[in-house]
Amino acid sequence: MTGLFGGTFNPPHLGHLFLAEESRYELGLEKVVFIPSGIPTHKNSELPAPSVRYKMTVLATLANPHFEVSDWETKKKAPSYTVETLRHFQKVCGNDIVFFMGLDSVRNIKSWKNYQEILDNFRICVWKRPGVRTEEIEPGIMERIFLMNTPEIPISSAGIRNKIKEKQPVRYLLPEKVYAYLSAMDLYK
Repeated sequence: MTGLFGGTFNPPHLGHLFLAEESRYELGLEKVVFIPSGIPTHKNSELPAPSVRYKMTVLATLANPHFEVSDWETKKKAPSYTVETLRHFQKVCGNDIVFFMGLDSVRNIKSWKNYQEILDNFRICVWKRPGVRTEEIEPGIMERIFLMNTPEIPISSAGIRNKIKEKQPVRYLLPEKVYAYLSAMDLYK
């Protein structure tokens, strides 16, 4: 079985890697495919180019032979919709896939394109997020997903970007290669 982990990865951090590896182990997955978004529809902040976020995600995952990075969304010229990505990977991998997302994203799933198709046709595993309670999610939706038994990770890409802007240390929140790349490219300042 293959895990699919989509996101902006702006930047990819140790929390992403920890959750992916814990989930791979817990579910007995062969691999986890990280899918950096190209043109996300639900993010308002300015993003580095898709190619930059793709490169950072490749750097972040290099050390784990069970991790892969897909450029499928970053090569698209149109906005990225989860349902289209899941259909694509279903064609590539068959039905033996599971999609990972954070509990914070589940809160807004009804605003996603064809969200009902996602809930009806794909296995969805959800990670707890600090400050988000399961009670905030509509009962009909919570019954359709699997809440992973992973700890809440108090690291976020937004928090890292803010720390960089405020000239605070972030080195040990990021994989070393991502930290070096961010520093060299002078990102998020």
